[in-house]
Amino acid sequence: MKHLIPKSIRESIALRTAFLIQFFVLLVLLVGGVWQIHHVRDIVSAEVHYQASKAMDVAITVIDNRVSNVETAVNTAASYANMLAFDEQGVYTLLSQLIVANKDIEAVTMLYKENFFPKHGRYFAPTVVYNPSNGSYEEDEIGGPEHDFCYLETDSNWVYTIKLDKGYWCLPYIDSMSTKRPMVTYSVPLHDETGAIYAVLCADVNLHWVQRIVNEAKPYAYSQISVLSRDAKYICHPDSNSILSVDALKLARSKKDTEFLELTQRMLQGKRGSDTIDKRYIDESEDKENDDDYLIYYAPVKRVQWAVGFTYPIRKIMEKPNQLRAFMIFFRVVTLLLILAVTYLIIHVQLRPLKTIAQSTQEVAKGNFQTQLPMVRTHDEVRQFRDSFAEMQRSLANYVEELKTTTASKASMESELKVASGIQMAMLPKQMPPFPERTDIDLYAMLKPAKDVGGDLFDCLIRDEHLYFCVGDVSGKGVPAALFMAMVRSLFRNITSYASSPAEIAMALNRGLADGNDYNMFCTMLLGVLDLRTGQVDYCNAGHNAPVLRREKEGAVVFDYVNPKVNMPLGVFDGFEYEEEHAQLQTGDGIFLYTDGVTEAEDIRAGLFGEEKLLEVLRGCQQQGHLSPRDYVDAVYDAVKQHAEGAVQSDDITMMLVEYKG
Repeated sequence: MKHLIPKSIRESIALRTAFLIQFFVLLVLLVGGVWQIHHVRDIVSAEVHYQASKAMDVAITVIDNRVSNVETAVNTAASYANMLAFDEQGVYTLLSQLIVANKDIEAVTMLYKENFFPKHGRYFAPTVVYNPSNGSYEEDEIGGPEHDFCYLETDSNWVYTIKLDKGYWCLPYIDSMSTKRPMVTYSVPLHDETGAIYAVLCADVNLHWVQRIVNEAKPYAYSQISVLSRDAKYICHPDSNSILSVDALKLARSKKDTEFLELTQRMLQGKRGSDTIDKRYIDESEDKENDDDYLIYYAPVKRVQWAVGFTYPIRKIMEKPNQLRAFMIFFRVVTLLLILAVTYLIIHVQLRPLKTIAQSTQEVAKGNFQTQLPMVRTHDEVRQFRDSFAEMQRSLANYVEELKTTTASKASMESELKVASGIQMAMLPKQMPPFPERTDIDLYAMLKPAKDVGGDLFDCLIRDEHLYFCVGDVSGKGVPAALFMAMVRSLFRNITSYASSPAEIAMALNRGLADGNDYNMFCTMLLGVLDLRTGQVDYCNAGHNAPVLRREKEGAVVFDYVNPKVNMPLGVFDGFEYEEEHAQLQTGDGIFLYTDGVTEAEDIRAGLFGEEKLLEVLRGCQQQGHLSPRDYVDAVYDAVKQHAEGAVQSDDITMMLVEYKG
């Protein structure tokens, strides 16, 4: 990571501080800019939604009103049609009055039931058509095969109006008989005095006004409009070639466009809402350069079951916010560069005295404690730093002189401690195993002090065919513990020269240690006496760790803790009656003694080695075959070091294994 930062920045606090300030300012501006851009986009989006909804309401209202006007005009004409419709000449008067009264109607036709006027034959369909070229109204009769208009069999206005017996808006269509314009027809049934339908009055409406209305209502110039009829064909569309020629449902299915299909279905179901679509909804071309997404707002014209849609390219909607974003980025970059330059200049000037002080400190670091520091005239932190360093310079000179004296003293003390350590270790049995000439006993012991000198001890000797042995742990550490340990060991040697039982030895040791024990030191100890002729071992536990007994049971060697009665540690107070216990060792049996430095050894996570782990290691050694006491002790020590994982040894480690061979 360090090599990624330029050297000029690493070595200049002014430049580094300026860049840190720049970074946090950049972070603030970035967060603020992102929030601002999103906020502006939300405002623009909300405004587009509002304008689209408002424009949609206007367009739908105007379309509905125009359609309603046509319905009203046709229904009104139908209400008095019986006065004129039964006369083949009077019907033209009725049709003319209707078409003149409503400018949206371009043609009106009366479809009579078959043979209504016998002289005209099976079909009779008088019509009046508005001619926009001269503004006149022309009468005609279009029924029958000669006009290719056999309405009794094929015309939806006749069929569905008769079937529904009420006003009916047909599906939009292209007028194939005249101008090839998109049209829609509203028709109502006419009833005679008996209530029977004798004719259908039809009003043809040119749909060009629908395109004009939605174009006038769209809120933005870049908006595009589409109107979908109930048969999924477009009445209005940005591409005029798609009008009444493209089926939106079929188009969506052919393109396997699920989103487009679901949108079209929602529009045909008369729902109102908005959605995001791709340009295929309004443009089927393969123009790859314009692949924008669009927002579409749609709503139904319920009277005729149409759906009106306004579409907006998202690129155009967000054009202003994107321009604002570009400007804000430019503005922030310029601002950041200015802040960087000004901040660097200010910090560089303010920290200039530090550079001079740094040069002087380099001389001090070389050992020249008499180097003069530059004067600082300001009364600020730099002045405080200079004065503090001057004081440190004086203190450092004094400290160096004191350190020389202390170092010499410490070197002498360390030398003395090494000598003391050697003397202490020399007090212990020097040879291991200590009795190589004996075939009835094998013993091995180890002591690893945590410091130069320690408080653990072990000892063993043979008197009158009895092995006297002990393992002890003195309270405290360092030199005091080592002195106390030396006294314990000396007392043990003296007392075992005349005392025979462990309890007697313990009471004598306790008496000797408690006498004059002004510093309240004590020693835990497990001591025993093994009769080398019979294998009986007597032992006394003076507040020490429980030993482990190795015995053969049912042909297998087992290790188990012996839980003897725990007596008072040695040296606490005089007069305590110590009790001893007994065990019978067979050939090959042994007893393992240790201090708490083994079971309480810690790893780097302060986890203890533990008593169970000790048993596990001893039993694991047994599985390797018959091993010597040294092998067992070394295996336990190796396991303790492996458990520590490099953690510093915090307590002395002492172990002893006595094996009775009979």
